[in-house]
Amino acid sequence: MLKNLYKHSILIILVFLLAISCDKGEPVVVHEHEVFTRVVLEVKKDGETNFKKYTFEFEGHDDHGDDDHADDDHGDEHMEIELDTDATYNVGIFFYNDSDPDNIEDVTLEVIEEADAHQVFYEMTEIPGFSIAAAPDDTKDSNGNPLFLKTSWTTTSETSGDVKAYLIHEPTSKTGSTRADFGGATDVEIEFEVHVE
Repeated sequence: MLKNLYKHSILIILVFLLAISCDKGEPVVVHEHEVFTRVVLEVKKDGETNFKKYTFEFEGHDDHGDDDHADDDHGDEHMEIELDTDATYNVGIFFYNDSDPDNIEDVTLEVIEEADAHQVFYEMTEIPGFSIAAAPDDTKDSNGNPLFLKTSWTTTSETSGDVKAYLIHEPTSKTGSTRADFGGATDVEIEFEVHVE
């Protein structure tokens, strides 16, 4: 009888320990949100090898006297991108965290890894003679939607107008003609003016 009581006690303890271990559940994975301090547009005319860099810097950015950007245009002023008429341009948009100048992080790689959770959107008032489309080698999400990290800009005539580019986090839609159509949160917003001559 004492043996049965002993076995019964051990069985109760084992069931109790099993119940406690099941209550813990799976560990919660904390996803550290990306930090953005700089956006770079690289614009290259079709058929040419050189590209022009346009750099947009955000509050808190410190270049620490680094002159790597000596030829860049900076985002502290209204950015103007000069384009030729009747031309096609290959444009890439890149995102960086350079808050630690000794460890500059290319956050574009994280955007690509999490393609389903991101979308770049170029919003503009109607600019006759100017259009933006996804490039053939653009990154696509799991549904085949282009992210617009690589785009083709086409010009046909002299024109000008303002463009805003957004990096959207967790969009509720991946199509639309205004920022509001995409939902989600805005990770990055930059603004520039296109001049086609």
